[in-house]
Amino acid sequence: MNRRWLQMDGFLLSAAAAEIRCELVGTKIDRVYSASRDSIVISVGRGRTRSLLASASPLAARVCLTSDPPMSLPEPTPFAMLVRKHLTGGRIVLVRQLELDRVLTIQVEGWADADPSQNKLLIAEITGRLSNIVLTDMDGRILDAARRVDQSRNRYRELLPGAVYLPPPPMDRADPRDVPTREAFIAAIRRRAAQEQAREQAREQARANASTQPETPAGNRHASARGVGEALAQYFAGIGPTLGAELAFAAGLDPAQSATELDDAQLAQLWETFSAFLDGARKERFVFEAAFEWENGRAAALSCAGLSHLAGDAARLRTERFTSASDMIDACYSRAEQVEQLEERRRAMAREVAALLDRGRRKLEAQRAELTRAAQSDCLRRQGELLTANLHLFGNGPLRAERVQAVDYFDPNMAQVEVEVDPSLSASANAQALFARYARAQRALAAVADNIAATEGDNAYLESVSSMIDMADGMEHLDSIQEELAALGYARPRGAGRKDHMGQSGQSGRAGRTGRAERDGRARIHMPARYTARSGHEIFVGRNNLQNDHLTLKLARGHDLWFHAKDVHGSHVVLKRRAAEDVPEETVRAAALLAAYYSRARMSSNIAVDCTLVKNVRKPRGARPGMVIYDRHRTLWVTPSREEIAEAFGLNGAALDQRTHN
Repeated sequence: MNRRWLQMDGFLLSAAAAEIRCELVGTKIDRVYSASRDSIVISVGRGRTRSLLASASPLAARVCLTSDPPMSLPEPTPFAMLVRKHLTGGRIVLVRQLELDRVLTIQVEGWADADPSQNKLLIAEITGRLSNIVLTDMDGRILDAARRVDQSRNRYRELLPGAVYLPPPPMDRADPRDVPTREAFIAAIRRRAAQEQAREQAREQARANASTQPETPAGNRHASARGVGEALAQYFAGIGPTLGAELAFAAGLDPAQSATELDDAQLAQLWETFSAFLDGARKERFVFEAAFEWENGRAAALSCAGLSHLAGDAARLRTERFTSASDMIDACYSRAEQVEQLEERRRAMAREVAALLDRGRRKLEAQRAELTRAAQSDCLRRQGELLTANLHLFGNGPLRAERVQAVDYFDPNMAQVEVEVDPSLSASANAQALFARYARAQRALAAVADNIAATEGDNAYLESVSSMIDMADGMEHLDSIQEELAALGYARPRGAGRKDHMGQSGQSGRAGRTGRAERDGRARIHMPARYTARSGHEIFVGRNNLQNDHLTLKLARGHDLWFHAKDVHGSHVVLKRRAAEDVPEETVRAAALLAAYYSRARMSSNIAVDCTLVKNVRKPRGARPGMVIYDRHRTLWVTPSREEIAEAFGLNGAALDQRTHN
């Protein structure tokens, strides 16, 4: 689903604004903090259950009420500090939307005896990737913005301290509330469709006249004509693509049908649906529905008029209805923001581990070169022996030459060989120096071999960590991997405050957690993921190397079954069973699917997975976390996928994610 289908439109923002106005106007601001570098949270009225969240995130821009606000950054952003300075203690007196644009203004007055001219305006622009939050005085003078914009980035307006605030440039779209009759609606559609068709024909003519561009085939001339749903979004303010598609579907039309192909009867049907929606919007009667992907739980679309047009996509999407716009917006965008933070954190950790691996590989290459040099030390001993055997030729004084000729008594032909020497030393002293160099080389040979084994172990471990990072599907899993790296000295520990910010995922990233709850959360990080097979057997999956060791060496019993993808980095999987119990083959296959899915080979087909008893798994002395050896195993061949796993455990995609995170 295209990201623009998840954007808030003007009517949805008007519904959210009505809720904010009803709940917050007249309340005093108690606290302002930054939840991320481009979002702020405003807590109002002591005892209130919901706070105001405004985010300018390109992926999750929104303004809404939330009962589960994200946690504060350990260090507030400069913009949040400025907003805190000017708004804390103030009272919200006005919440106003700019026409049907996605711009919301919140007016805050100071203390009771303060001059009204000292009021401040907090302006949230929810305009996709160009979203912003701006603080101004009553004269429109900008105090600061979450994202500063200068002339080099936007010639139309500057968003810098001291500049005069200008709203985003208006789009050439009619206000649907100003369309009084069916005839006016049909005329507006016809007029805009004709204009669009004329522009498309002009573009075709320009392409045909260009010598470097072939003429567009006649069959494709109207390929870019907008469908009905998209046309409504382009023709009328406040309507987004999702709402436009829903209105077209409710009128009995195909949302993808070109607007230029509609006859008067179809346009009349569309008008009836259109006017009914506008009448409900004036009375603040909306149907808040959002669609989420079954596979990963991510929001795919949201609307204030329902999502009936997505009913045919029920195999991929599930639809959920909400009682308020804010609840729906928060549910959709908080998940999107968590995914964004997860990917950002994953990339950062992957870069750190890749840098360690690159350093380790260079170190290994240098050590192997040193080993090669040390392995050539036999020639030193041979040269020392040759000098000793030929002492009668050189006498006792300095050799006074860098190379000398010696008879090779080890050669049947008694050939002359050349030996490099120190000119200032005698032949005997040179021989002793060569023997000393040989002895050092022999000692280094053993040491370098040990160092190479250690470096190879480090690199293998870091490669397994890289695999775990790729497979992590929750912030808590990345946290546990980070803790593992810090505990083993590969990385610095993350600060508690910073971890709280970066660790936002479900319950673990939200405000209101007590110290005990945080300790419990850290304890859960070290527990493997647990699945329950259809047969009732519990299957555990280690999500990092410390979990793998803990699962295999501590939690599992000798008669449990142990699984691992063959010859690739991956998770340890343990199927719990009673002693000598025969486990159903479908349960064994389910465990093998998990072992294959949580491995480096998860995107491959027909993956080999080894299965053996836990008592056949051993950890060599000095082995890195997660490294084990095993024998007396059998091999299963499986092709993993989320659908296969969900089917094996009777779960849908969202439930599978929840099970994985617990």
